[in-house]
Amino acid sequence: MRLSREGKTLLVGGYTTPVATRRHTVWHRLHPAEPHTRLKEGASLALDSVDELHPPIARLCEAIERELRTRVQANLYASWTSTEGFGVHWDDHDTIVVQLDGAKRWRIYGTTRPFPLYRDIEDPGEAPTEPVADLVLWPGDVLYVPRGLWHAVAADQGIRSLHVTRGLQTHTATDLVAWVCEQLLAHEDWRRDLPVLAAPDVQADAVNGMRKRLAELLDDPELLARYRTAMDGQAVGRMVPSLPHIDAVPVDGGLRVWLTTARAVLDVGEDTVTLSAAGSTFEFAPEAEAVLCPLVDGRTVDLAALADTAGLALEDVAGLIQELV
Repeated sequence: MRLSREGKTLLVGGYTTPVATRRHTVWHRLHPAEPHTRLKEGASLALDSVDELHPPIARLCEAIERELRTRVQANLYASWTSTEGFGVHWDDHDTIVVQLDGAKRWRIYGTTRPFPLYRDIEDPGEAPTEPVADLVLWPGDVLYVPRGLWHAVAADQGIRSLHVTRGLQTHTATDLVAWVCEQLLAHEDWRRDLPVLAAPDVQADAVNGMRKRLAELLDDPELLARYRTAMDGQAVGRMVPSLPHIDAVPVDGGLRVWLTTARAVLDVGEDTVTLSAAGSTFEFAPEAEAVLCPLVDGRTVDLAALADTAGLALEDVAGLIQELV
C-alpha cells in the first residue's frame, strides 16, 4: 500500500504509527485518520500486486498470461479528488486498465522515446504539452496504454474512482541476447578468459570465434520459439502453500487442485510426457497426459475427475500431484 500525490510518493510515516514490540521490532501500524486526511488532501491510494491478494483478479491475470505468454501484475488505484496522484508520466510496460467504480479521466500525450526501458541509456525528455486523446473511463470500460506513452490521470468528474491496472512484462532483444549468452556457456570458447593482455591479432581471432558461435545461435529460425518456451517454463506464477496438507497429497476424490503458474509447457512425446513449470521439469509416463492437460489449460479439477478422465486409480493421480507439489 502506498499513497501518492502530484507525482510524489508520500512518506509512510505520514499515515502510520510506529509500534515497537517487546522484542524491539518496529512495525508501521496504519492510523486510519491519517490516510483519510491525506486522501481528502488529494492523495491517491495504490495497492500493488493486488493479484496476490484477490483470487478473481489473479484468475484474470492468469488468463491474460496464458494468451500473451508473459508475466502480468495487477495494481489497484483509488482516488477521491481531482488532484493527480502521479502527475504526467510514462510506464516501462504495457498496461490494460479496467475501470471498476466511479470515473477517471485519462489524458494521453504520446511518446518522446519509442519503447523506453526502466534501465535505459537515454532520458525520454520532457512530456508533450498537448494531449492527443482526452477521455473518461466509466465502470466496465477498458483502456490499453502501450509503454512509453505519456499520460495523466485524475478523478475530476466529481465522483470517486476505483480502477485496476494490469502491467505486462516486456520481452526485448536484450532479454533474448541475455538468454542466448546463457546457452553459450555450453561452449568452452565462451567460458574461457578473455585475452585482454594478448597481442592484437590474438584478440581479433578470439572475437572472431565468439562472433561465429553467436551467429550460429542467432541463425536458428526457431530461436524465438525456444526462448518463449524457456521463459514459460521458468515462470513461477503465484505460488501458494497447499495448506492444510503439509505432507503427502491425500487420496481424496473431492480434493480440488490447480497449477499456480499459467504458463506451464506440456510436451507430449512417444514414450514420455514432459511438463516444464515454475523452473522445474518433470517427466511422466504417457498416461499422465490426460491428468496434466486440464491443469495446464488453467482448470481447477478434483482428483476424482482427473482419475476418471485418465482411467487411472485415484492413488496414482494423487501420487502424480504430489510430485508436482
